Amino acid sequence: MAYVPILKGKRGEFTALGQMEPEVRAEVHPIMEVVHDERLRDVMETFRKNAWNQLPKGLDIAVDCGDLWHHGEIGGVWTGRPMNWLSEAFGAWLLSLIPVFRPDDPVGALAEVRDVQRAHGRGAVLRVDVLDTPPRLSATPRHLRGVLRTVRLAPEQVDLVLDAGHVAGDAALAGAVPPMLDALHWSRQAAWRNVVVAAGAFPRSLRKLARGIPQRVRRWDAALWRKVANETEGRPPHFGDYGVSHAATPRRGRGSIPNIRYTVGEDWQVYVARQTLPGNDDFFTIARALLRSEHWPARGEATSWGDAELAKCARRERPKAGGGAEWRAWATSHHLAVTAEALRTMGQP
Repeated sequence: MAYVPILKGKRGEFTALGQMEPEVRAEVHPIMEVVHDERLRDVMETFRKNAWNQLPKGLDIAVDCGDLWHHGEIGGVWTGRPMNWLSEAFGAWLLSLIPVFRPDDPVGALAEVRDVQRAHGRGAVLRVDVLDTPPRLSATPRHLRGVLRTVRLAPEQVDLVLDAGHVAGDAALAGAVPPMLDALHWSRQAAWRNVVVAAGAFPRSLRKLARGIPQRVRRWDAALWRKVANETEGRPPHFGDYGVSHAATPRRGRGSIPNIRYTVGEDWQVYVARQTLPGNDDFFTIARALLRSEHWPARGEATSWGDAELAKCARRERPKAGGGAEWRAWATSHHLAVTAEALRTMGQP
């Protein structure tokens, strides 16, 4: 079973992908979201540099530019609007790009997807918001056939991602199950290359969590997948989540409180530092607490590259504790490794 993490296209996430062990890389098929702000050209250049510097050769990633098509051409060395611009940049570095599109994308954006998938030959990803779709379910299959004709792809060349967005709590879980099951039902009308059930559950902010002690946060996204898989006949869908991030575009902030977002079974154990030491040195304290806890895995720092870095912090073998990008890279590295292992060995996240 494949694992499809939907990750923010930031340095930390790219770094985690670049550090995956071969057995993890074989299971992981990431979707990278371009996180944009008003400085779009800078955002695109940073995304391109991170991809060039971090992605291992042979790892195909899907790229989601969202509604950036409306912002027009980027300019510079490569030409066109965001997706085409990245397509040329990836091609120059011999990286493959799988374009992401949605059923309600404008015709111009779909034409761009058509050109990009032709250039790279890896098909595309169709991302459907299942909580937005139910009122139109009766028309969805017919509408999707028209969209596929525009991008010049057959269902067999497309990964269908059924996305429930942020799901947290019993009520949200109960509300997401029926539309997801309905979407899976109509998805069987076509022979999609893969079908993925995706959701996110990590909190948008850590500021309400207690400091200095681990806080249990349930992985409702994994719970949704298990609930849907148990009620679905035949082969279960692939699993997708948002890693250790909230599903929404992150807010611009003044910096991160030292924290560890550590995936343990059906939960995250989230450590938020008390902030009593200078700089980010409190991260050393919570890393040491993690290593001494019951949550530290049996394989220890061999679990992932991120675990090895956390162990170095716990032993004060690093001169600095890093910052938000590093903490996100280490947490994402651990999350990718343990989720891929669970899917490979147990058939569930």
